[in-house]
Amino acid sequence: MTILLGALLVAGAATAPAAATVTVAGAAALPSAPARVAAPAKPTRAQVLAAVRSEWPRYDGGTKGRLTPLEFSTWVMRSHGGTVAERAKGQGIAPVSAMNASATAFARADANHDGGVTPDEMTSFLMLPPTPTALTRARAAPAKPSAPPAKPAPIVAPPTVAGR
Repeated sequence: MTILLGALLVAGAATAPAAATVTVAGAAALPSAPARVAAPAKPTRAQVLAAVRSEWPRYDGGTKGRLTPLEFSTWVMRSHGGTVAERAKGQGIAPVSAMNASATAFARADANHDGGVTPDEMTSFLMLPPTPTALTRARAAPAKPSAPPAKPAPIVAPPTVAGR
């Protein structure tokens, strides 16, 4: 999935302007500051849907028109460079482990909660912003000022008894 969107984004980045060269009279040519490159435009829904439809036959076993949790996890794992084993002891990620790893993503993608992801649901899922994790939230949170160290309690002499 990331590869699909990445390919669409790279296509827009290929047209970015290069840095210019500044020439001062009597001096050698100096490169100017790099031109600020605008972020590539987000792919349109039509572009994402076309990419999903082109990849769909690889993962929709039996051409049901929807992906099962295992087919969805296979797509996710392959898009991240992994492979899902055909059987639990085969070469690659065990099927149950792959489904467990992608269960949250599957739940987000299966918008109508019917147990399968359609091409339209997959497209909508890919267009969603990523869900922040605890780690990304912690990195984004401003640092809390540390509390000043506690002052030690003053030392008080024990009371003295008169006449001793």
